[in-house]
Amino acid sequence: MFQKQIKSILSLFIVISLSVGCNAIGMGNKAQDNLESERSTLQALVVGQQQTITSQNASLFALNGSYNNYTGTSTTSTTYTYITAKSGQTGVWLDDSTGFGGYSSCYLIVEFSDGVIYTQNPEKNGACFSNDSNKGKYNKIVYFANPSAANSYYYCTTAFGKASLAEAKADTTAATVSDIQTGCSSSAWSRIDKR
Repeated sequence: MFQKQIKSILSLFIVISLSVGCNAIGMGNKAQDNLESERSTLQALVVGQQQTITSQNASLFALNGSYNNYTGTSTTSTTYTYITAKSGQTGVWLDDSTGFGGYSSCYLIVEFSDGVIYTQNPEKNGACFSNDSNKGKYNKIVYFANPSAANSYYYCTTAFGKASLAEAKADTTAATVSDIQTGCSSSAWSRIDKR
């Protein structure tokens, strides 16, 4: 969508430049000054639009999208994961599963950076599974890109049910990247592959 906007603006720039350039032929310095002024104004608009688009893209979470969700190196997925987040706003992480007795979950993404996601269980219904005793509490998820496949990531929840975001951030529970089968607190890492 953003590329389409840039193409439209550039097309408009070309049309205006040609139109103004044709009208300016033989009209002297005043027409030439007007042409330069219009070109400068249009160039500023294009640059401004490009900066806005770049800043919007930068504020979007790299993992935004729909995924098949797997455990470790398994090849069968019974869970779909949906992730959407933007810097400075609360996002969502939804797991929709037919496995594990129809287990599904939902979290609010409250903050993210490269390799780390902080989530919060919704305050009223918890993480959308029965008997959640951690309503409103915070979690820490670490992730990394799957080196063997594009649009695929491994993730591990290293802290769950912390009383505050600061407590989740301070948690130092380690996850071993080199051990996919048991490196997530003695369990397998989870994997998401873009759908």
